[in-house]
Amino acid sequence: MTVDNAQYMATKKPRLLVILDSEIKEEFRVLCEIESRSMSSQIAYMVKNFVAQSKREGKLGDRTNNKGVAKELSK
Repeated sequence: MTVDNAQYMATKKPRLLVILDSEIKEEFRVLCEIESRSMSSQIAYMVKNFVAQSKREGKLGDRTNNKGVAKELSK
């Protein structure tokens, strides 16, 4: 049986690798199932909320340009 990899490459958005202990990964998988989200979409949701909260708290300040890219990386 061949797997069509195109279904897994539906986006050109940047990717992020996360390394977790097996037990945490399994518990996270179950929680995502309960929330009816894929693990990837749940992580994206959590990171988006973390960034928004950090902005509200003033933690980012002027460290990003108007596109949200770290100034050090956008030069």
